[in-house]
Amino acid sequence: MHRLSCPALALASILFMTLCVFAQQPATLVVRGAVFKPGPWSVENLKQQFANQIQTIKFTPAEDQLQQIGTGIPLLALIQTVAPKTEKVPKHYDLTFLVILEARDSYRVFFSLAELLPQCGHAQVWLIWDVGGKPLSGKEAPFRLVVLSDEGHDRYIYGIASVNLVDGNKLANQLAAGR
Repeated sequence: MHRLSCPALALASILFMTLCVFAQQPATLVVRGAVFKPGPWSVENLKQQFANQIQTIKFTPAEDQLQQIGTGIPLLALIQTVAPKTEKVPKHYDLTFLVILEARDSYRVFFSLAELLPQCGHAQVWLIWDVGGKPLSGKEAPFRLVVLSDEGHDRYIYGIASVNLVDGNKLANQLAAGR
């Protein structure tokens, strides 16, 4: 009979406990950047916080695929809740913000906050956590983005790990100062 050595047994135990801990933790995305309320958001957090904004969305994930049904919230609802750090002056300061979503595989998509706001672009951007009544899994989990107002599917990002808000005015001033 083959026996594991003490160090190998200890390493196997640590690995097993680590996998169990990660398996029990809900998958999250982290919101950070120029916001007053940064932090992680799980599917359960979103369901509780935005219960009255949850909707069923019909979308086609790619040109050659059939229509699917997903459940989620408007991305703008999450952004408004984390409260971008806007200034009172100049007028419409919030329109200068950039929203950057990054997937676990490092794919990124960008929006201006202005295009998400109803008074400007009114883009139909949804953060969804299930498709066909089943939670997202594998590389698509924990969240994916559906952009109904886009003609193409380039911003249909999945496996979203973070949402970063960037103050466009401050970024522009930094770039101008670096000339």
